[in-house]
Amino acid sequence: MIEGKAVVEFGTGDILITPIAKEDLSKGCVVLQNKGTHVIGEYMDATYFTGEETDTVISFTKKESIDALIERLEVLKSMMLGEGDDNAPIAEYDF
Repeated sequence: MIEGKAVVEFGTGDILITPIAKEDLSKGCVVLQNKGTHVIGEYMDATYFTGEETDTVISFTKKESIDALIERLEVLKSMMLGEGDDNAPIAEYDF
């Protein structure tokens, strides 16, 4: 892991990803919760969502920030498929 950094590790289905928007739609967030093993991408009924102290929250006030995050995730996906830019940064540490 990256020493001194908080890490949310995806790939085993144990991170529940819940999108939440304010009633007036002025702000939204994605809540990451360690909820045991599920199928990757599985939706849980948001009606039963309860926030917990250990949640990790990614908060957005501008839709452009969501677009930027999605774009970077698409680049990372391409890199992991071997389709990425040859000049893309490669980590020199184990994480």
